[in-house]
Amino acid sequence: MPQPFLIRTSSRFLRDARKRLRQHPELVKVLEGLRVILGEDPYNRTRQYHITKLKDIKPGSGQWRIRHGDYRLRYDIFGQEVVLYSFRHRREVY
Repeated sequence: MPQPFLIRTSSRFLRDARKRLRQHPELVKVLEGLRVILGEDPYNRTRQYHITKLKDIKPGSGQWRIRHGDYRLRYDIFGQEVVLYSFRHRREVY
């Protein structure tokens, strides 16, 4: 079994998450589920999740995106660490 990835959060992610959770408390379960997925398979090698590597994005800006319904979570992978950068509604992202 592969080693799990360590999940870290940025201050921007924490601000985004707090704002969303105040408006929609049911998103707690969504965030917990996304953290589990990213801890196990952030590269989406199993092809089970809606994960995309974004083009022309530099490391440190959220090169990867995972989608859950209308929400998008951007993150980067550095070795065995996954750093979460933002959690936003799709209308704010595009």
